[in-house]
Amino acid sequence: MRIFQLGSPLFAAWLTALVLFSVRSSVDARLGETAIQFVDRYGAPKDTAATKVMDKNYPLVEGAIHHTYEYQGWKIRAAFLQLDGPAIRMDYSKLWNDQNIQIKDYELQSIASANTPEGTTWKKIMYNNPALPGNALTKLSQAYFAGAIGERMWQRTDGAILWLRSNLIVRLELSAARQYEEQLKISRDQKARASVPQF
Repeated sequence: MRIFQLGSPLFAAWLTALVLFSVRSSVDARLGETAIQFVDRYGAPKDTAATKVMDKNYPLVEGAIHHTYEYQGWKIRAAFLQLDGPAIRMDYSKLWNDQNIQIKDYELQSIASANTPEGTTWKKIMYNNPALPGNALTKLSQAYFAGAIGERMWQRTDGAILWLRSNLIVRLELSAARQYEEQLKISRDQKARASVPQF
Protein backbone atom coordinates (compact mmCIF):
# COMPACT_ATOMS: atom_id res chain seq x y z
CA MET A 1 0.00 0.00 0.00
CA ARG A 2 1.46 3.34 -1.05
CA ILE A 3 0.88 6.10 1.52
CA PHE A 4 1.74 8.99 -0.84
CA GLN A 5 -0.44 7.81 -3.70
CA LEU A 6 -1.42 10.63 -6.07
CA GLY A 7 -4.85 11.93 -5.03
CA SER A 8 -4.71 10.58 -1.48
CA PRO A 9 -5.40 12.97 1.43
CA LEU A 10 -1.91 12.36 2.83
CA PHE A 11 -0.33 13.23 -0.52
CA ALA A 12 -2.41 16.43 -0.71
CA ALA A 13 -1.33 17.42 2.82
CA TRP A 14 2.32 16.70 1.99
CA LEU A 15 2.12 18.73 -1.24
CA THR A 16 0.46 21.66 0.57
CA ALA A 17 3.17 21.66 3.26
CA LEU A 18 5.88 21.60 0.58
CA VAL A 19 4.32 24.54 -1.29
CA LEU A 20 3.86 26.58 1.90
CA PHE A 21 7.44 25.88 2.97
CA SER A 22 8.85 26.96 -0.41
CA VAL A 23 6.68 30.09 -0.54
CA ARG A 24 7.51 30.99 3.04
CA SER A 25 11.23 30.78 2.34
CA SER A 26 10.80 33.06 -0.67
CA VAL A 27 9.12 35.92 1.23
CA ASP A 28 10.92 35.91 4.53
CA ALA A 29 11.67 39.59 5.19
CA ARG A 30 10.02 40.66 8.38
CA LEU A 31 8.41 43.86 9.46
CA GLY A 32 10.57 45.49 12.11
CA GLU A 33 13.88 44.16 10.77
CA THR A 34 16.68 46.62 10.04
CA ALA A 35 18.17 47.39 6.62
CA ILE A 36 21.24 45.36 7.64
CA GLN A 37 19.04 42.33 8.34
CA PHE A 38 17.40 42.79 4.91
CA VAL A 39 20.86 42.87 3.27
CA ASP A 40 21.87 39.72 5.17
CA ARG A 41 18.75 37.98 3.87
CA TYR A 42 18.63 39.28 0.24
CA GLY A 43 21.92 40.96 -0.56
CA ALA A 44 22.24 44.60 -1.56
CA PRO A 45 19.05 46.52 -2.36
CA LYS A 46 18.06 46.85 -6.02
CA ASP A 47 17.70 50.64 -5.78
CA THR A 48 17.69 52.15 -9.28
CA ALA A 49 16.75 55.48 -10.83
CA ALA A 50 13.25 54.06 -11.42
CA THR A 51 12.82 52.92 -7.80
CA LYS A 52 14.05 56.33 -6.59
CA VAL A 53 11.38 58.04 -8.72
CA MET A 54 8.79 55.64 -7.31
CA ASP A 55 9.97 56.30 -3.75
CA LYS A 56 9.78 60.08 -4.29
CA ASN A 57 6.39 60.15 -6.02
CA TYR A 58 4.75 57.25 -4.16
CA PRO A 59 6.61 56.86 -0.89
CA LEU A 60 5.70 54.10 1.52
CA VAL A 61 6.33 56.66 4.27
CA GLU A 62 7.04 60.29 3.43
CA GLY A 63 10.55 61.34 4.41
CA ALA A 64 11.66 57.76 5.12
CA ILE A 65 14.63 55.87 3.71
CA HIS A 66 13.38 53.45 1.06
CA HIS A 67 14.99 50.32 -0.31
CA THR A 68 13.78 47.79 -2.86
CA TYR A 69 14.81 44.13 -2.75
CA GLU A 70 14.20 41.32 -5.22
CA TYR A 71 14.08 37.69 -4.23
CA GLN A 72 12.85 34.59 -6.06
CA GLY A 73 10.25 36.38 -8.18
CA TRP A 74 9.16 38.87 -5.49
CA LYS A 75 9.79 42.58 -5.03
CA ILE A 76 9.91 43.87 -1.48
CA ARG A 77 9.88 47.63 -0.79
CA ALA A 78 10.72 48.71 2.74
CA ALA A 79 10.66 52.08 4.51
CA PHE A 80 12.94 52.90 7.44
CA LEU A 81 12.81 56.11 9.50
CA GLN A 82 16.50 55.75 10.45
CA LEU A 83 19.51 54.10 8.81
CA ASP A 84 19.76 51.51 11.60
CA GLY A 85 16.07 51.52 12.49
CA PRO A 86 13.37 48.96 11.82
CA ALA A 87 11.27 48.71 8.67
CA ILE A 88 8.00 50.37 9.64
CA ARG A 89 6.15 49.71 6.37
CA MET A 90 6.71 47.14 3.63
CA ASP A 91 5.09 46.15 0.35
CA TYR A 92 5.34 42.66 -1.14
CA SER A 93 4.49 42.18 -4.82
CA LYS A 94 5.41 39.73 -7.53
CA LEU A 95 7.86 40.71 -10.26
CA TRP A 96 6.58 40.87 -13.83
CA ASN A 97 8.40 37.81 -15.20
CA ASP A 98 5.85 35.59 -16.96
CA GLN A 99 4.11 34.63 -13.71
CA ASN A 100 0.62 35.35 -12.47
CA ILE A 101 1.12 38.50 -10.40
CA GLN A 102 -2.03 38.03 -8.33
CA ILE A 103 -1.22 37.01 -4.78
CA LYS A 104 -2.77 33.68 -3.84
CA ASP A 105 -4.23 32.95 -0.41
CA TYR A 106 -1.41 30.53 0.46
CA GLU A 107 1.16 33.22 -0.43
CA LEU A 108 -0.68 35.75 1.74
CA GLN A 109 -0.73 33.19 4.56
CA SER A 110 3.00 32.65 4.17
CA ILE A 111 3.69 36.39 4.41
CA ALA A 112 1.46 36.67 7.47
CA SER A 113 3.15 33.67 9.13
CA ALA A 114 6.63 35.07 8.48
CA ASN A 115 5.51 38.32 10.10
CA THR A 116 3.97 36.82 13.22
CA PRO A 117 6.41 37.15 16.12
CA GLU A 118 6.02 34.68 18.94
CA GLY A 119 3.10 35.59 21.19
CA THR A 120 1.18 37.54 18.52
CA THR A 121 -1.72 36.64 16.24
CA TRP A 122 -3.61 38.24 13.34
CA LYS A 123 -7.32 39.06 13.35
CA LYS A 124 -9.34 40.18 10.33
CA ILE A 125 -10.64 43.74 10.70
CA MET A 126 -12.89 46.05 8.70
CA TYR A 127 -11.10 47.78 5.84
CA ASN A 128 -9.93 51.24 6.87
CA ASN A 129 -7.70 53.27 4.57
CA PRO A 130 -6.44 56.15 6.74
CA ALA A 131 -5.69 58.21 3.62
CA LEU A 132 -9.40 58.39 2.78
CA PRO A 133 -11.40 60.88 4.82
CA GLY A 134 -14.89 60.26 6.05
CA ASN A 135 -17.28 59.55 8.86
CA ALA A 136 -18.45 56.12 9.99
CA LEU A 137 -21.01 55.76 7.16
CA THR A 138 -18.44 56.74 4.53
CA LYS A 139 -15.90 54.33 6.02
CA LEU A 140 -18.50 51.54 5.94
CA SER A 141 -19.19 52.13 2.23
CA GLN A 142 -15.44 52.27 1.55
CA ALA A 143 -15.10 48.89 3.29
CA TYR A 144 -17.89 47.43 1.14
CA PHE A 145 -16.34 48.55 -2.16
CA ALA A 146 -12.83 47.62 -1.02
CA GLY A 147 -14.04 44.08 -0.31
CA ALA A 148 -15.56 43.91 -3.77
CA ILE A 149 -12.16 44.57 -5.40
CA GLY A 150 -10.22 42.23 -3.12
CA GLU A 151 -8.96 44.58 -0.42
CA ARG A 152 -8.79 43.01 3.03
CA MET A 153 -7.11 43.95 6.31
CA TRP A 154 -5.88 42.18 9.44
CA GLN A 155 -4.46 43.56 12.67
CA ARG A 156 -1.80 41.88 14.78
CA THR A 157 -2.21 41.85 18.55
CA ASP A 158 0.64 44.39 18.83
CA GLY A 159 -1.14 46.84 16.49
CA ALA A 160 0.65 46.04 13.21
CA ILE A 161 -1.54 45.98 10.08
CA LEU A 162 -1.53 43.57 7.14
CA TRP A 163 -3.38 44.87 4.09
CA LEU A 164 -4.08 42.92 0.89
CA ARG A 165 -4.42 45.56 -1.80
CA SER A 166 -6.34 44.43 -4.92
CA ASN A 167 -4.71 40.97 -4.73
CA LEU A 168 -1.51 42.53 -6.14
CA ILE A 169 0.26 44.02 -3.11
CA VAL A 170 0.54 42.94 0.50
CA ARG A 171 1.32 45.91 2.75
CA LEU A 172 2.58 45.45 6.28
CA GLU A 173 3.02 48.32 8.69
CA LEU A 174 3.87 48.87 12.30
CA SER A 175 1.63 51.23 14.27
CA ALA A 176 4.68 53.55 14.33
CA ALA A 177 4.12 54.26 10.61
CA ARG A 178 0.64 55.69 11.16
CA GLN A 179 1.76 57.52 14.32
CA TYR A 180 4.62 59.13 12.37
CA GLU A 181 2.24 60.20 9.59
CA GLU A 182 -0.22 61.64 12.12
CA GLN A 183 2.57 63.66 13.77
CA LEU A 184 3.70 64.87 10.34
CA LYS A 185 0.15 66.00 9.56
CA ILE A 186 -0.16 67.84 12.90
CA SER A 187 3.21 69.54 12.36
CA ARG A 188 2.20 70.72 8.87
CA ASP A 189 -1.11 71.99 10.18
CA GLN A 190 0.63 73.94 12.95
CA LYS A 191 3.09 75.47 10.47
CA ALA A 192 0.25 76.46 8.15
CA ARG A 193 -1.65 78.10 11.03
CA ALA A 194 1.49 79.92 12.19
CA SER A 195 2.13 81.31 8.71
CA VAL A 196 -1.22 83.14 8.59
CA PRO A 197 -0.56 86.89 8.94
CA GLN A 198 -2.03 88.78 11.91
CA PHE A 199 -4.63 90.87 10.03
